[in-house]
Amino acid sequence: MKKLLFSQSLFVLLLSLPAFAAPIYVIERADGSVTFTSRKPDKEKYSVFKPYEARYSYTIRADGDKLFRDKYHRLITFEAKQVGLDPNLVKAVIHAESSFNPKAKSKKGAMGLMQLMPETARMLGVKHPYLPEQNIQGGVQYLSQLLERYHGDLQLGLAAYNAGPNAVEKYNGIPPYKETQDYVKKVLNLHREYKLRG
Repeated sequence: MKKLLFSQSLFVLLLSLPAFAAPIYVIERADGSVTFTSRKPDKEKYSVFKPYEARYSYTIRADGDKLFRDKYHRLITFEAKQVGLDPNLVKAVIHAESSFNPKAKSKKGAMGLMQLMPETARMLGVKHPYLPEQNIQGGVQYLSQLLERYHGDLQLGLAAYNAGPNAVEKYNGIPPYKETQDYVKKVLNLHREYKLRG
């Protein structure tokens, strides 16, 4: 097995680098060690690290982000079954919300895997929204409450998760916000893919 001379957090950071970031050079030595550096090597043989793009994609990637999806599989399945939700739906929401990044924070202040807003987290009793266990438990409860509120209507429940129930009730349906309309389509598409892949 190769000796990787970098931390797990650095690896996650490298994966999330945008395509336009300065190049990262990878040096693989004869002893099996691997070094990442932003300084172009003078004499050593190297390759250029290529992070994957489009973290918030409409489809499930078969490579890089599988590691992050699988990491929370048991937790998602357990919490979803507690409230009678399809675990694949929860995975689709997390995929669309944070791309399975437990430390994600939006410009509006939404936090963690399921992007809970501070007031929503407080309402659900989530004291540590960046802890995956609490975040998923709270997010699943909230999604379940919304679906119950809209009598199982998946589109309305997802629209409310994104834009808030007040917006859904104001427009008596999916609000005419491009972000929300795109979000509903994205989650439904991801849900279908997760169901197909099992």
